[in-house]
Amino acid sequence: MLKALLGPVLFAASAAAPAEPPPMVEGLYEIRQMEMAGGLELNPDGRFRYALEYGAASEQGEGKWRMLGDTVVLTSDPMPKAPAFELVKDEPAPAGELWVVLAPPGFGNFTTDLRMLVTMKDGKVEPAEAEGDGHVPVDSARVAAIQPVVPIYGDVSSPIPVSGGGGHRLTVRFVPNDLGKVRFQDEQLSRDGDQLILYRYDAKIAFKPVRH
Repeated sequence: MLKALLGPVLFAASAAAPAEPPPMVEGLYEIRQMEMAGGLELNPDGRFRYALEYGAASEQGEGKWRMLGDTVVLTSDPMPKAPAFELVKDEPAPAGELWVVLAPPGFGNFTTDLRMLVTMKDGKVEPAEAEGDGHVPVDSARVAAIQPVVPIYGDVSSPIPVSGGGGHRLTVRFVPNDLGKVRFQDEQLSRDGDQLILYRYDAKIAFKPVRH
């Protein structure tokens, strides 16, 4: 399972000249937790490979690693492009009503209602969810912008302004970009004995070294 998730490239030896990593840190780690699978490899040349399967989330990544005190710090390289939403249409609706629908193909294989953050004109930010027909239960006259949320992964889009009076019927398109490729930016993994601990998706993930 571990090799299938990480791919053959994860286990290939690096051709770059090795740096001087801290002893007993570099190497191959795997996850041995219920409902989780994956692994992490810290190469002597300062590069890492990573993969995680957890529920509906499936992601992988690569980049650079370094030590900061007693923690391992990961930064994706190259940095993947985040998924996004783009406005397709802004059509009039009855006063006070807000509708947000997804242009085809929606979320592709995902079947879920569209969640979003709604920024009010007073600056307050509230979570909201479009109903099955796209209706969002807020007063559109109070709304300044919306930020759709990517399901499962939780990425939040850039604000989409909602301007002018009356109601709005918005059509937005989901652009996956590099969905499923993790974007670590100085992500810290603490050490617990010989394990490395990552907190992600509201879960504590323990990477345990693979013994040869």
